[in-house]
Amino acid sequence: ADSSPRRSSRRPTDTVRDAMSVSQIRGGMGNITNFGRIVAKRVKDGLYAGRNVKYGNNVSEDGGNKTRRTWKPNSHRKRLYSEVLDRLVSVNVTAHALRCIDKAGGLDAYLLNTRPKDLLSNKAMDLRREIVAAITQGAGPGHVVGVPPRREQRAAALAA
Repeated sequence: ADSSPRRSSRRPTDTVRDAMSVSQIRGGMGNITNFGRIVAKRVKDGLYAGRNVKYGNNVSEDGGNKTRRTWKPNSHRKRLYSEVLDRLVSVNVTAHALRCIDKAGGLDAYLLNTRPKDLLSNKAMDLRREIVAAITQGAGPGHVVGVPPRREQRAAALAA
């Protein structure tokens, strides 16, 4: 019989990472500062949909000489419309994130249906909190949760 202690195939960091993800999901939308992997600072301030800075080499054609270089995400400052908040939101966003937003059916659907650990952004989590608060705050009698009341309905409700 082997007297050495049994080794787990999991590293200690995996357990910490899993516990962090579970607490974030259970606790709702806490402020995410440690995403469980190295993420560039600029990625935390926008919607980058998993895109990050990549590193590699330029290789010359003749001698095969290698020079280190970086590839940065295709990010732009855009104003996106939020139906729930009923306003334009200015945010740094990548071309891939724009395609994901279109596929999800809009900014609100993208932020609400994407897991926090996949958003990888404090800006996205702040917007998500605002959207959730607006949906729950506007849920009165006869209101379907998840469908924002239109501007005219809100004006009529305030006037009444």
